[in-house]
Amino acid sequence: MNLVVTILMLIVLWLLMTLGTWLWVIMTAKSTGILLKSAEFADKISEESGQIVDVRESASYKRSHIMGARNMPAMNFTQGKSGLRKDRDIFLYGERLRDVIRASKSLKKQGYDKHSIFLLRGGFAQYNGKKTK
Repeated sequence: MNLVVTILMLIVLWLLMTLGTWLWVIMTAKSTGILLKSAEFADKISEESGQIVDVRESASYKRSHIMGARNMPAMNFTQGKSGLRKDRDIFLYGERLRDVIRASKSLKKQGYDKHSIFLLRGGFAQYNGKKTK
């Protein structure tokens, strides 16, 4: 009986930690930009003339990317010189939300407005808009 209780407690603890981590990622994303689902992200891109930035590594970018996107791996943002315009919206996407958050945090530190940074929730795999290849 003790073993069953211990296993159940470990499962509950694991679920709570997973939920807490997920909530932390979502809250961090919302504090650095506007988090959009795939359809909202695609609609916003088609409405606005913004800068679309793929934060994945160049090999992934070369395989396929959102039409009109430029490749700037997430690690490049930490150098503080993104080369992006501050007067236009910025659309960030990658494989994982954590990489996108890293880039958006860096942009926010560089003085970009949180309300002009849009983040794709769910990653590139979830995107249903226009892609290359």
